[in-house]
Amino acid sequence: MKLNHDLVRYVLLSIESSNQVSGPTEDELMMEVKKYGSYSKDDIMYTVSKLEEAGFITGEIHYTKYKEKLKSMWMEPGNLTYEGHKFLDNVRDDGVWKHTKATVAKVGNASLGIISTVAANYISDILGL
Repeated sequence: MKLNHDLVRYVLLSIESSNQVSGPTEDELMMEVKKYGSYSKDDIMYTVSKLEEAGFITGEIHYTKYKEKLKSMWMEPGNLTYEGHKFLDNVRDDGVWKHTKATVAKVGNASLGIISTVAANYISDILGL
C-alpha cells in the first residue's frame, strides 16, 4: 500500500482531537477521519500502523491469522508521541500544508521527515527567522 500523506495528517489531527488521555477508540477515529473524506478502514489501519512505526503515535494494529494469511482485525489508535506532536505542529495549518504539498510535488514525493522540514522551513520564512 502507498502511504497517503493527507491521510497521515488527518489521522494525527483526529487522534489529537480526542479528549481521552489514551486516545480515541477505533470507532471514534473512524468517525473523525470521515470528516476529512472517504477513506477505507484498511487505508486508515495502514496509516495507523506506519505512524506507530515512525514513532508518531502509541497505537497498534491487532492481527489474526485466517487461512494462513494475516488479517488486520482491530486497531487501538493510541495517542500522539512528542514526535507526532512536532510533525503535526508543522503541518497543522491548511496554508502551510498546501504550500508544503506543492513544494514536495516538485520532486514527486518525499518522506514524512522531509515534509516536516519543508513545512518548518516555510514557517521560519514566514516568521522571518
